[in-house]
Amino acid sequence: MNQAQAEKFAAQAELGEAPEPGTVSAAETYAVIDSLGDVQAMVDNADPANLAALYDAMGLEIRYFNDETAVEMTAAPRVNSVRVRGRFSA
Repeated sequence: MNQAQAEKFAAQAELGEAPEPGTVSAAETYAVIDSLGDVQAMVDNADPANLAALYDAMGLEIRYFNDETAVEMTAAPRVNSVRVRGRFSA
């Protein structure tokens, strides 16, 4: 077996142990949320123009129903995909 074949087999073994692309565990999700700190305070003190840009980037839509005193929110964040070594990654 030559060096290139050995490296190929090693890389394939690593890929076989890797989680599916885009898969995030619950623990990872909570860790990211915790790392953000006090989001409410940041939003309360943010510049309205910056918040508008953030909401737009998130694809956030907010509808207020006055007769029900209710709010409906949806978000459709944009995902920029890049090609990495022959695969697409989000």
